[in-house]
Amino acid sequence: MEKQNSAVPALDKMDLIFDLLTRTPEGLSQSVIASELQLPKATVSRMINRLTGQGYLEQDHLTGLYNLGAKLLTLGNIVNQRLDVAALAAPHMKELAREIDEMVKLSIMRGDTVYPLCSFESRKAVRITLDSGTVYPPYIGAAGKLLLALTEEGRLYRQNVLPSIVLKSYSPYTIADKAKLEEVIDRIAVEKIAYDHQEESEGIYAIAMPVFNSLGETAGAVSIPFFGDFESKSENYKSRLKACTDMISRSMGYERGKVYE
Repeated sequence: MEKQNSAVPALDKMDLIFDLLTRTPEGLSQSVIASELQLPKATVSRMINRLTGQGYLEQDHLTGLYNLGAKLLTLGNIVNQRLDVAALAAPHMKELAREIDEMVKLSIMRGDTVYPLCSFESRKAVRITLDSGTVYPPYIGAAGKLLLALTEEGRLYRQNVLPSIVLKSYSPYTIADKAKLEEVIDRIAVEKIAYDHQEESEGIYAIAMPVFNSLGETAGAVSIPFFGDFESKSENYKSRLKACTDMISRSMGYERGKVYE
């Protein structure tokens, strides 16, 4: 008689159950799961009942067999969307960069830093470039402020980090006053558009808009940094950037007008 793994920690048992059901898409009964994993039937029954009640597993009411549930699918979709945002955005960004002959950049926020995922440069002789490994604090630039206003990472940064730091000035136009920065971020949260008025480098402006995933969450910020006349260029680029971010959001499963909780 084989020894049962009664001492296996609960999380490891859950992992074993998930892994077994991943390999058997037709589903399994509680008794077969217990036998395959060499776990006590009572233990498996308690875990499966709880996992089923929480949506991690589903039971076929005709066969009585268990399989992976919709909650795992939802969690998997969230991971996939984060991994896929650059791949889904790239064709639309490339086309926009070609149309306006300016850099188009996709950024995300992780922790207290804004990272560029991908970018497409202008063909102009004098153009803005992005150095490899470039990262920015989130209070700098259009994309950073947009992510501060519209993401959970941004909310946590404003709550836990911003009160305790001194805002560094990168140019004479950097918003180094926290009260003023909060006003700007609150306005961005409503308008869903952000601007950079030479905050990181003198002479460089930018406009940024969000892309949304299938859960209605902000998955990233697409921005256009540019030289020249801010008023005329930002007005010209606004509608084009909106069309680009709308197409990216649709490709990620976002439905405009849907109520997200």
